[in-house]
Amino acid sequence: ISSVFQVLSLANNQLSSLPASLSNLTRLRKLNLSHNLITHLPGCVYNMKALVFLHLACNHLENLTENIQALMELKILIVEGNCLHSLPKALCCLTRLELLNLDFNDIKDVPQVKTLQKFACHPLDKGLHIIHNPLLKPVKEVLEGGLSALFHYLRAG
Repeated sequence: ISSVFQVLSLANNQLSSLPASLSNLTRLRKLNLSHNLITHLPGCVYNMKALVFLHLACNHLENLTENIQALMELKILIVEGNCLHSLPKALCCLTRLELLNLDFNDIKDVPQVKTLQKFACHPLDKGLHIIHNPLLKPVKEVLEGGLSALFHYLRAG
């Protein structure tokens, strides 16, 4: 059965956890767990090593663990609208990451993820999405983006 599923959406289901048996979905490419009640990323997700897309928006996540580095194929990680306070340094190990959406969290510092080439404003843009977070200092991309990027950053915060 693990070779059959490539996309799984469990969005909008009031889920607070997942069954461990989902660990068998080792060839899953896209997983949508958005709009649930998840406080910690279930361990079975880290076994889904083929994931390129992981949507965790609008849950109750308080952190991501260093285990996130197991998802080496990940290109898109969406965790907007959670309760994240910090990010694991292991995010820097995700060398294929193209879009990281951290909007609307409680993040004060962002690790330098080299694959994210720019600060993104439009929801579909690749890059780092970081508005509406209490950053202690603006991220380098904002400062390098000139006055318009800085103005947008300050207005959004």
